[in-house]
Amino acid sequence: MYTLAKQSALPAAFGRKSSAANGHTMTSSNVSRVHEYLQAVASMGPYETVADFYTADVTIQAFPNRIAPHGRVRHLSDVRAAYERGREILNSQTYRVQRIIEAGNELAVELEWTGILAVPVMSLPTGSEMKAFVAMFLTFRDGRIAAQRNYDCYPPFGPQENP
Repeated sequence: MYTLAKQSALPAAFGRKSSAANGHTMTSSNVSRVHEYLQAVASMGPYETVADFYTADVTIQAFPNRIAPHGRVRHLSDVRAAYERGREILNSQTYRVQRIIEAGNELAVELEWTGILAVPVMSLPTGSEMKAFVAMFLTFRDGRIAAQRNYDCYPPFGPQENP
């Protein structure tokens, strides 16, 4: 599932939105592609559906976080295995976009990710919910993602105690 919570409206000078002659706001093609991309990833469908969003030389970097303490860099040749592994680990996932800011071919996306586990992960049993607050920076080239940099912030896993 994919949802759009809200988007920050920036002046057209920042490239975020522009007004059509009829007064309606138009979203750029890269912003539309981000929404389509997140929908494709959230649907957990065939890898080819997601791969169509990437350039042949894409670089996807995850900065250090709870799941990848040393961070990681993946190229297109690595992405299929990671995507398929995600499909094995998760029953479902959702992306709730908070805002998108665009400057030319660079987009910053703030979102909340939630996944429901199909298998135990770390201290979480099957059926548990994982959550991450994500800042994602995308570089587009010819309508495709050429670079993606993720800063994933995971809250503590398991039941939370009140101090």
